[in-house]
Amino acid sequence: MISIRHVQADDAVAAGLWAEQQAELRDLYIDPADQTDDDTFARDIDATTVYASFVGSDESGVAAVSAVLQWASEELPPGSIEAKRLYVRPEYRRRGYSRVMMGAVEVEARRSGSTSVVLGTGTEQGAAIALYEGIGYREIEPFDEYAEYATTVCFAKDLPTRVLVINGSIGAGKTTTAAAVFDALTHRGSRAAFIDADSLCQSSPAPPDDPYNQRLLFANLAAVAPVYRARGIGLIVIARVVEDPDDRTRYAKAFMSQSGQADVSIVRVDAPQDVRETRLAARNSMGDWRGWELERTVELSTSLDWLELDDAVVWTDTRTREEVASDVLEAAGWA
Repeated sequence: MISIRHVQADDAVAAGLWAEQQAELRDLYIDPADQTDDDTFARDIDATTVYASFVGSDESGVAAVSAVLQWASEELPPGSIEAKRLYVRPEYRRRGYSRVMMGAVEVEARRSGSTSVVLGTGTEQGAAIALYEGIGYREIEPFDEYAEYATTVCFAKDLPTRVLVINGSIGAGKTTTAAAVFDALTHRGSRAAFIDADSLCQSSPAPPDDPYNQRLLFANLAAVAPVYRARGIGLIVIARVVEDPDDRTRYAKAFMSQSGQADVSIVRVDAPQDVRETRLAARNSMGDWRGWELERTVELSTSLDWLELDDAVVWTDTRTREEVASDVLEAAGWA
């Protein structure tokens, strides 16, 4: 078994593994009589483009495997993230460690909001080629430094869009929390977007059989989803009440891409009724809207409790927006 940990981009242990990989590649691809100390098959890692670096160690703590994720160059479509420096020391091979490391790489790629993972290997590395093909990668044209060598083979794997819907009654903090989640994702360097879904269905008159304009909402989401995808945005945060059990599937289909339907998480935020009412009173709603909001927050809270459509519930009344956002990300598996 190996344990995988994140390390800094300039970690000395990781750099040692990379050096071993380069030496092995020289022996694979260059005749010993033609080798020089300057031979290299990869440019130096640019720490400013690294999203994550990994080292895997055995039970005794000895480093056995490495990998790096860094944002790809502009030569590739937006949202492409490159897996580099995947290396397993010879004595640890044939144990499935490279597959385990690639699993960790893909989990982190999904957290980054990337829309595809790309990588390069060589014609003499049959085991690596078999690994990538076996876990769903397709061959693509060599890119960047890989295009300099006739012996390189490059691969890519598309990742599904991930959608996080912040559910909750009126006054529970849906929009505030969704905005805070987006801020947290932006701060960590992820490719994300925030949609206040209410703004996509403000239309009057609403159809009698669709008073909250749900059909308009999902038509609009399906229309903008390809735009976000083309920009390489893989994480979508949406603030919107979820009262229909079929909405999860509707979100998944609205953000469908070439890699399939979106992965959808629904996290509900909540607060005690008196807190929600206090928040609503501070909103400047006038006349009939004030009375409607106060009635609706009670009705909706009861309905959401009964429906239980959420993956988790996070309370917003005793913590800061940043703390709530952290809890929501953890509950959604986006932390």
